[in-house]
Amino acid sequence: MNISFIFAHPDDESLSCGGTIAKYVAENHTVSTLCLTSDSIRKKEYFDATAVLGVKNPQIYNYTDVVTNKDAIKKDLIDFFLKFRPSIVVTHLQEDYHIDHRATYDIVREAIEWSAHVTQYKNAHLVDKLYTAETTILLPNPHILVDISDFYKLKEDAIRCYKSQLYKGGDDFYIRFHKYRTKMRGVQASTEFAEAFIEIPLKKNSPFYKQKHSNL
Repeated sequence: MNISFIFAHPDDESLSCGGTIAKYVAENHTVSTLCLTSDSIRKKEYFDATAVLGVKNPQIYNYTDVVTNKDAIKKDLIDFFLKFRPSIVVTHLQEDYHIDHRATYDIVREAIEWSAHVTQYKNAHLVDKLYTAETTILLPNPHILVDISDFYKLKEDAIRCYKSQLYKGGDDFYIRFHKYRTKMRGVQASTEFAEAFIEIPLKKNSPFYKQKHSNL
C-alpha cells in the first residue's frame, strides 16, 4: 500500500504522526513524506528526522511558505500524486490554527480531485482515503487511533532532530507536549502510546471519477 504524509513545514510530520510513519514503514508499506516548505537548516533536519523514521524517499519543496505559493504547490502536488499514486494521504487539519496548515489541507483536497481528472491526465489517479492528523491542537473526537507504542521512541528521536525548533515554548515543550498527548491517546486506545486521526470523506460525484456509485 502506498501512503503519503503531506505537511507544511519540516517537523510537522514527526509532531503529527511520526510514530504512525515509522509503524507503516516497519510493516513494509511504501511510505513517502512530502514537506511543502523549507530553508537550508530545516531541510537538513527534515532529512535527519525522516531517516530516523525509516522513510526511504522523503520529498521536500523549496517554497518559503504555503499561502503565497498555493497555485505552484498544487501543480507540484498533482504531479506527485500521479507519480507516487498513494492509496492513502495524511495531512493537516482543516481547522488548524496555522494559516499554512489550513492552506495545505485545501491544496491537498484540490490536488486529490484534479489528479483523478481522467480527461486531463492519461495516468489519472484516484486516492482512496484522506486522513487529517493533529499537530499542536487536539482533535475533539478522533475517528481512528493508531497504536504507536513500539515506535514512540523513534517519534521522539525524530522530533529531537529539529534542534532549530526545540527552544519554542520553553524547555522541552515539544517533547513533553507530544509525549503526553500520545500517552492520552494511548489511554483512549487501551495501549501505551497512540496517534489520532480524522477520516475526510472524498467526493465521488464529479465527472472525473469513473465509478460514481457504491454500496454502503
